[in-house]
Amino acid sequence: MKMYALTYCYEGTDNTNPYGITIAVSTNIEKLKNEMIKCVDEDCQIDNDDEWSTEKNFTIYSKYDTEITLQHRTNTDLFTIYKIHSVNCL
Repeated sequence: MKMYALTYCYEGTDNTNPYGITIAVSTNIEKLKNEMIKCVDEDCQIDNDDEWSTEKNFTIYSKYDTEITLQHRTNTDLFTIYKIHSVNCL
């Protein structure tokens, strides 16, 4: 059975550590693409109370069918990536 995973990667900065986490898995890649768009939309919201918030305040840096890279609006050295990739189901 072919499975896909939506993975989030926080690339970190000089004072924060990078990390990655799998958000969701599915046999339906279209469901994961919709979830990825939903996550990106949330991250691209502007937090007027905290322009340095790393949970929001991103803009799309690059966009492909199964991968979207975001760049923080204020801390332009900070990038995050959402990626859908094929995984093995054991």
